[in-house]
Order: sequence, then C-alpha cells, then structure tokens
Amino acid sequence: MNTSDKLLETASRILARCSIMGFILLLWWWVCLEVASDFIYAVHSRIAPSMSELQFQLINYIGMISTKLVIMILFLLPWIAIKLISRTHRSQSGTVTTATGS
Repeated sequence: MNTSDKLLETASRILARCSIMGFILLLWWWVCLEVASDFIYAVHSRIAPSMSELQFQLINYIGMISTKLVIMILFLLPWIAIKLISRTHRSQSGTVTTATGS
C-alpha cells in the first residue's frame, strides 16, 4: 500500500466518522425536540419573546434540513467519491499485477 492509498484511506475514515457524528447530532436534535419541545420553546421564548411557536418550529426544521445538507455535501459525498476512487484504483492495480506476474 503506497502513500496515496494510505492518505485516501485516512481521509475516508475521517469523512465517514464526520458523517456518522453529524447524523447522530441530527438524531439528538430531533429526539430533544420530540421529547422536550415545550421546555426548549419556553427557554428560547425568554430569549426572543416575540418568537411564536410556529416560528420556533420553522427555525428548527430549516436548521435540521440545512445541517443535513451540509453533512451530505461536505462529508458523505466526498466519502463516496473517495471509496469509488479507491475501488477503481485497487481493481486497476490488481489487473496490472496479474498481467505483470504472467
């Protein structure tokens, strides 16, 4: 395994872990809103008294969508691209090795 393969593997692991942690964050956010939405709204409505409950829900909904898109664009898609490149590189180096060994 050469240096570029190791670098791709390390980057792949980092991006996979970032994706998993991002989706865990989203799950935690959703669970908190499902379990304690009234409490969370009460805390935030003290900070912003003019915010209605509908606005609070909309802010959280848009925030969750934005977070999911950022996770997918910054972590998940590059991870998929690296995995595809690694797979292609491995299959090409495997055929080269077989052809050279013959």
